[in-house]
Amino acid sequence: MLLTGRNKHGGRRRNPDVVEAAAMDHWVTAASSLLGILLYYNTLNAGFVYDDRRAILSNPDVIGHTPIKALFENDFWGTPLSDKGTHGSYRPLCVATYRLNYAFSGLKPWSYHFFNILFHSIATALVVTTARRLMPPHCIKVGTAVAGLSFAAHPIHTEAVAGVVGRADLAACNFFLLSFLLYTEHVRLRNKRHKRQCRRVIKNAICHQLTSSDQNFGLSCHGLMQQIIMNVRRLLKAGEAGPFEMLNACEVGAEELKLNKCQCNACVSEDSGELLQWCTLAGTFLCVIAATLCKEPGIMVVPLCIFYDFLKETPEEKGYSKYRKEHIGHVRSVTIKVKIVGVLSDMLIIKSQSERNRECYLVT
Repeated sequence: MLLTGRNKHGGRRRNPDVVEAAAMDHWVTAASSLLGILLYYNTLNAGFVYDDRRAILSNPDVIGHTPIKALFENDFWGTPLSDKGTHGSYRPLCVATYRLNYAFSGLKPWSYHFFNILFHSIATALVVTTARRLMPPHCIKVGTAVAGLSFAAHPIHTEAVAGVVGRADLAACNFFLLSFLLYTEHVRLRNKRHKRQCRRVIKNAICHQLTSSDQNFGLSCHGLMQQIIMNVRRLLKAGEAGPFEMLNACEVGAEELKLNKCQCNACVSEDSGELLQWCTLAGTFLCVIAATLCKEPGIMVVPLCIFYDFLKETPEEKGYSKYRKEHIGHVRSVTIKVKIVGVLSDMLIIKSQSERNRECYLVT
């Protein structure tokens, strides 16, 4: 969220345009969901029709004549999957919602229809959120409203909402959209973290003229331990040459240790963001499983997420390459052997095309 200026208490003041846009988004979501409820409110007085009778009234998994584990052994209609006459539709999570309805109100149709209306309302809100996430900024206000209101009022949803057996479609739709939204959030957090790491690497390269391998080496806490070991080796080698060389080695080691300490602190500050990133990915997988257990086509969210990831990854990589080229150009390095205080060591010479200078760093 954009922030501008400070208030009288010293805190930051929110951008009025951003606050207004957020309020408008909430109103669009609420209006679309409310429309979905109002359009199907009259179904609360309806009974069981068509396949509802077989799926509810004569289904032993719904009316509690079978144990809970039977939900995962029978098909949608209560027939064992091992039976030759099975339909083959495996939707245990949807059947579990029917069983919850039966435990709550028995065979009263209104509670089953109420759950369907609730699922449709939630799906409408998720459609608005998905549209807001995917649409370009210049049409997001009108686009989200059109998407939400059209989804809530479209007549193609009548059978799924009015018929109790259509809950499989409604539940799968909810988990489908929720898994996609969680994955888009995972991609956003991942790309944001990756971009931050890339810029930190570039800044380190500008300031210290390190090679790519050295930059990655400084980005983890393991690099600090390796740096300490390297400094100990340097002290042991310099100690053989005399006290003055040892003091010089200590000064160089202290500067490099200070650099790695700052980098490790930055890594620790990113732990929470990385945890949230992986939590959203785990939530995505859980919602994919739930969508598939509601209705088989729910698994199709997986290729959709892969396609979305491909679309979002390409601009990020292009942006990083452009940013790197503008700031440091192409860095070339060459390793030579030199002899310092009687010990053969590797010296790294780095040439930066952006600054046209050379510096030497002791690496081992």
